[in-house]
Amino acid sequence: MNDFNEKFKEYESKNKKANRTAITITIIGLLIFAGLFMYNIYLEKEKQKDEEIIFKYNNEQIKETEIKDSINYIQKIKREDSLQQALKMVQSKINEIKNDKGINNTLRQKINLIQAEVNNIKAIARDTIVVRYYKRKADGNLVEKAIRSINDPSFHINYRKVPNDDGQNKVNTLYFGKNLNKKYVDVLYNKLIENNVQIEYLKPFLSARGFEWKQNAIEIGFEKTASNINENAKTYIRIYSFKPNNSIKIAIRNKLEAQGFPVTLYPDWPEKPSFFSNKSTVLYYHATNKDKAVSIAKTLTELINKMSVNQGAVTDFDVKMGGGYGVGENEKKHLFIIHYNGN
Repeated sequence: MNDFNEKFKEYESKNKKANRTAITITIIGLLIFAGLFMYNIYLEKEKQKDEEIIFKYNNEQIKETEIKDSINYIQKIKREDSLQQALKMVQSKINEIKNDKGINNTLRQKINLIQAEVNNIKAIARDTIVVRYYKRKADGNLVEKAIRSINDPSFHINYRKVPNDDGQNKVNTLYFGKNLNKKYVDVLYNKLIENNVQIEYLKPFLSARGFEWKQNAIEIGFEKTASNINENAKTYIRIYSFKPNNSIKIAIRNKLEAQGFPVTLYPDWPEKPSFFSNKSTVLYYHATNKDKAVSIAKTLTELINKMSVNQGAVTDFDVKMGGGYGVGENEKKHLFIIHYNGN
C-alpha cells in the first residue's frame, strides 16, 4: 500500500511538472505572439508617422516655395512703389524750383536737364513691354522711329534675326498676347501706321504649350500673303457663352481652330448681359466679312445639330453685323465674335 501511495505521489508530481511546463510554454508563446503583435502595431505607427512627416515636409516645401514667390513679388512691388514715391518727391521739388520766379536762366536750364533725366527714369520704372522685332532690310528705320516716339507705355525693342532676308519684303504683321492691355496694342499699331509702316494684319498669338510667355509679348514681323496661306489665320475669333453645353462649347473651339482660326474662349457669363444675343450668333464688324461669317455660322450649325441629343431640335446660328461695342477700329477687319447661347 505504501508503494502504491509513493508511486501515485510521484506520478502526481510528474503530472504537475508537465502541466506547469505546458502552461509556461503556452504563456511564453502567448507573450511572444503578443510581443510580435505589438511590434507590428509599433511598426505600422512608425510607418504612418514617417508618412505624416514626409507629407508634412512636402507640404512645407510647397508652402515655402509659395511664400518665397509671394515675398519676391511683394519685394518687387515695394521696390517699384519706393521708386515711384522717390520720383514723386523729386518731381515735387523740381516743380517747386520751376515755379520760383527768382531763379536765373542758367539754373532753369539745369533744372530742365534734371527733368529730362527724371522722365527717363519714369519710363524705365513703368512696366516695360517687350516688342520682338524681326527687322528686315527693306524696313529702314521707320519701325524704330515709331516705337521710340511712344512715351506711355514704355516699349523695349528686342531685335530678332531674319534668315535669308533678300530685302524684298517689309514687316506687315503685328502679333500680340491675350494678357496684354489692348489699349497698349492699339497705341503701337496706330503709331506704326502714322509712321508709314504698313501693318496689314493685327493678330493674337495662338495658344501653344511651351510658348505661354508670348501671351505677354508683342511681335512685329512679316507674313506671306500668297494664296496658299490659310485665309482664316488672318482673322481671329472670340467666343462668349451663356449657359452653354460645355462639350459643345469646346467642340466649337476645336472645330474653328482646326480650320485655322485663332480662337480665344472666354469664361461663361454668369448672367446674360443686355448686349448678349438672344440666340447663338456670329457677329462680324466689317462689310467684307459677311460671307465668312455666314460660312462660320453654317459650320457651327451643322456641328451643334450633329452633337445634339435631341435630334428633333434644330439650332441655327444667326449672322449679324456687330455694333462695335468694345471693338477697336483696327480690329473690325479681322475680328469675329461668337455668342453661344446654350439656354
